[in-house]
Amino acid sequence: MKRVDFLKRKIEKYLEKEQLLEDDEYSRLEKPYLSKARKNFAIANLLIKISNEDDIKKVLKLAADFDMFDWVIIAAYYAMYTSALAALSKLKFKSKSHAATLAVLEYYYVHQEKGLETKHLVKLSKAHRLSEDLINKLIQTKTRRETAQYDATPSISRENAKAAIEDADEFITRIEEILK
Repeated sequence: MKRVDFLKRKIEKYLEKEQLLEDDEYSRLEKPYLSKARKNFAIANLLIKISNEDDIKKVLKLAADFDMFDWVIIAAYYAMYTSALAALSKLKFKSKSHAATLAVLEYYYVHQEKGLETKHLVKLSKAHRLSEDLINKLIQTKTRRETAQYDATPSISRENAKAAIEDADEFITRIEEILK
């Protein structure tokens, strides 16, 4: 079975289970989701700045060894995820599932251009399609976020947090280009 067919079936099942909803009204959520994505990205950057700068820690009366690299990764992931929701809303979808979101992103923005309106096709060709690499970055950051959020003893490094921020910036910027 081709990947495209597999994704199409998954999307149909998400629609049946109402983990994915389709309605023209959802297109109005595009800009609020993008705004929220940038806000979450700003928070991730603030958290890494606090974690890296001793002067800020002193002002905030935090211990010298205080860091929030776990929350940097969590905020970076949600920045990426809310920008992904913006891309879905452009297609008139609303997702209640991270897996459904990923399936729709991959199906419509990587493999399938037929289901989009002409105006969307023009925008997609202008910005180039979302690459599979960016979808993989979203998945990798989701895995980092889950580890950071749920593991009580993770070794969350400055490098992992920095990578999450870089991936989020690239992902959100690409989504914004596509949606222009």
